[in-house]
Amino acid sequence: MSRTTFARLLAIWTGGDTAQIRTLITDDDVGHMLHLPGQGERTAASYPEWIERFREANPGTTFEVHDQTAAGDRLWTRLSARRADGASAEGMNVSRFAGELLAEEWAIWSPWTS
Repeated sequence: MSRTTFARLLAIWTGGDTAQIRTLITDDDVGHMLHLPGQGERTAASYPEWIERFREANPGTTFEVHDQTAAGDRLWTRLSARRADGASAEGMNVSRFAGELLAEEWAIWSPWTS
């Protein structure tokens, strides 16, 4: 598992080059966005688009990691997000890695609050 890869992914979410995602994930990466019923499955091919849509809807968002625990090929992360307008959300993420590449993740986020 890779805390470094997770940190690099967060940097892309906050404004980095979305084309770099492909260097951090497996070709068959899948993301289970548990807080988005009916639209919560993200594929490797759609990952850059997910980030771009998120940025459009939530400009200026930054992330802060509060806790991380690793075991085997899994990394558990508790984090928060803060938008430029001051709204914030709390999240939990479980990432499964194949070596240093993200292979699968499960995420759940609270609604945005001001």
